Amino acid sequence: MKGKSARAMLLACVFSVLPMRLQAQQEKRPQPGTKLSDEQIKEWVAPMRAGRKLTPKSWPNGAKVAVCISWDMDNETFEIAAGNSAPVLLSQGEYGFTEGLPRIMALYDKYNIPGSFYIPAVTGVLYPEMIQEFKRRPRHEIGIHGWIHERLPDLDDQAEEARLLDKAIEFWTSAMGKKPVGYRAP
Repeated sequence: MKGKSARAMLLACVFSVLPMRLQAQQEKRPQPGTKLSDEQIKEWVAPMRAGRKLTPKSWPNGAKVAVCISWDMDNETFEIAAGNSAPVLLSQGEYGFTEGLPRIMALYDKYNIPGSFYIPAVTGVLYPEMIQEFKRRPRHEIGIHGWIHERLPDLDDQAEEARLLDKAIEFWTSAMGKKPVGYRAP
């Protein structure tokens, strides 16, 4: 009898939620992009274009392909940016520096592989030892991954985005003695 009651309750829940889901799927979503001119569309897309092609006519040593293995070293920054200061959440981010990075560096050292690391500047603030590890291995490159892994769509403020980007560039330039090589949005 209990099994039939539980099954009946489950079916009642499914059938009560289903109409709401169908209605939500049918609601009209605004599409302001349909009203943009060709020039406005080009203006919106232009800032994120990759630029000139970097593929060489031939790869060094006759290689047929190049591979880029890159890492985002977010650590605690995602949680801090979101305002989370719970020790459990922050300790999860610490793993990247204490366990992950040494393993990656050992593998790269073993095979003399250069790596690309995209790192929020606050990760560098929290882990100055990490900066020393990268300075000891100049074959690796550092790219910007935000100031504190800020969520740009939620920020929705071009001036604030520029301020945080400038702050991150200044930090990495000062910390590494050279400008970061690229940018990957946090």
